[in-house]
Amino acid sequence: MLIPPGQWAQQEFGFAQLGDKRRNQRLVNIAQNLAAHPGGTLPQAFGHWGELKAAYRFFGQAGVSFQQILTPHLERTRASCRQPGEYLIIEDTTLLDYSRHWATADLGQIGDGGRGFELHSALAVRVEGWTLAQRPEGRIIGLFGQSCVRPRLAPADESRRQRLSRPRKSQRWAETFKAVGGPPPESQWIYLADRESDFYEPIHRCQQHGVDFIIRGFQDRRLAGAAGHLREALAQASVLGQTTVELRARAGQPARKAIVEIRAVRVDLDGPWRPGGWQAPLPGVTVVEVREVHGPAEIELLHWLLLTSLPCTTWAQAQRVVGRYAARWWIVD
Repeated sequence: MLIPPGQWAQQEFGFAQLGDKRRNQRLVNIAQNLAAHPGGTLPQAFGHWGELKAAYRFFGQAGVSFQQILTPHLERTRASCRQPGEYLIIEDTTLLDYSRHWATADLGQIGDGGRGFELHSALAVRVEGWTLAQRPEGRIIGLFGQSCVRPRLAPADESRRQRLSRPRKSQRWAETFKAVGGPPPESQWIYLADRESDFYEPIHRCQQHGVDFIIRGFQDRRLAGAAGHLREALAQASVLGQTTVELRARAGQPARKAIVEIRAVRVDLDGPWRPGGWQAPLPGVTVVEVREVHGPAEIELLHWLLLTSLPCTTWAQAQRVVGRYAARWWIVD
């Protein structure tokens, strides 16, 4: 059940620490108007020029920062996720492209030569139930974490030492757990991310903080103990069964249902080298392969490699891992 925009704005932003009561009131007013017009622009959200001008002035104040505005909402979301239940923490990056805003300064380098920012978000969803096809039904709680980055191109004359000392994208994924920690015993947090996050660090952070994970793999990782590579081990696993995955419409491709085979194998992944030495192995990771069969010949068939901490010893457990990853689209809806 949706609550009125004014009530939602007050409970989410009423306790922001902006140093001035009038700023807090202005923030709540802005949030209320934007909630009432979620798909619109600022001019569409504010019908009167005076209110629109006040909103622009608010965002331009030196005493108002991205984190100050967001902190009360993050705290409410994280507190909700500590209640008993299962929660999906879905992480993804959105490119905010302002290339056409020629007069805007201090923009970063994004995509293929664009200008703007990288907005990195973690969305919390509470799982309320399951369908007969083992797909989760959930309720969006709010943002669990969010950061806005201004990417810079590396200098052409950068030395190897400078390159290794720079912050890496691998450090961004699942970083919120470093500050928040893990869930209480009666709650289960499951971190979901696509193959852009297939690094050592997100898995390691989840294991450190007792957070389960489902990460789409991209690399053919080495197995610990010189036991070969991930794809070699997966090729020897038997098929658990067949199911369907609903695929969203993409450029030039309509929405459709894919018939997929699922197989799974449990492995220990070798640790990579990082500045300072080789990292410890990642034990007890299950690799779930989701491969489309009998698909249309003219399109690229679905093929997922899902790295997870969740058990996959039964058919229903494997189906639920796939169902949870397919629910990653909540973050872009």
